[in-house]
Amino acid sequence: MWEGRAIISSAAAALWLYGCGPSAKKEGAPLEYEFYLDLFFLWVFFLDLLALYLASCLGRMPMRVPGFLAAAAAGSVCNCVLAVFPVLPAAAELFLAAAGIGSLMCWMAFSPGTPGELLKADGLLLGAACILGGSLFSLKEIFWLTDWESLAAASGAAVMAGLFFKMALREKERGRERFLVRLFYRGEQREFKALADSGNRLREPDSGKPVSVVYIGDLKGFCDSVDGVVYIPYRAVGTRAGLLPAVIFEKMEIVWEKRTVEIQRPVVAVAREPLSGDGGFTMLIPEQFVV
Repeated sequence: MWEGRAIISSAAAALWLYGCGPSAKKEGAPLEYEFYLDLFFLWVFFLDLLALYLASCLGRMPMRVPGFLAAAAAGSVCNCVLAVFPVLPAAAELFLAAAGIGSLMCWMAFSPGTPGELLKADGLLLGAACILGGSLFSLKEIFWLTDWESLAAASGAAVMAGLFFKMALREKERGRERFLVRLFYRGEQREFKALADSGNRLREPDSGKPVSVVYIGDLKGFCDSVDGVVYIPYRAVGTRAGLLPAVIFEKMEIVWEKRTVEIQRPVVAVAREPLSGDGGFTMLIPEQFVV
């Protein structure tokens, strides 16, 4: 038999505050229970994964499966050590779980580049853990579910909530987000600020490839002479149908959410007029490139 306490989630100590978990201590006399370290490890591991997933959706941070698994495993191991060797006061363990272990997990899962990004990830992870803690508490106290039934139900709810937050944030930023685009041609490269255009339906007739658009003035000194030109049919409201000259570049790179999307032999049409009146962007790319 085991007597004592255990921090329930290293993802953020909010779950400990709710008293959720297979070995939570209740108010009153000291609780005596059988402590299964392997089950405790799995419990915390799944909670950490869920909290990391929710945090990534809330902050639109890229998800890397190996990093997520390693972070959740590290958090669970640290929690097991705190549970087996409770040498610190409860308040100190709470702070260590929320700040120290949470920061370690964020560093492993999201690879923040600056202290500010790490603090942001910590805050999102704490918020995600609060959401999970409240969900588990409600499921257990209101619906009388067991610990593992609560975890299964909370997992489904967390996945749905994460998808909702991700879609809502993306919809909110649609039309305002700008992307760094690099075009490569004959050993040279140039960067552009691009807008993902949901109304761009241009296609190269032979290959069916989606077509990007760039202002001809922004290509001066980059590709003044080209090997060949293809023509893209277009039709716009209030104008007659016509043809846009286009160039097939060697490669395009789109930097998006700390990721780089690479497109080989992209087709880029050339417009004679600037694409943005205020210079907010210098290139239009099909929205499907970044969805």
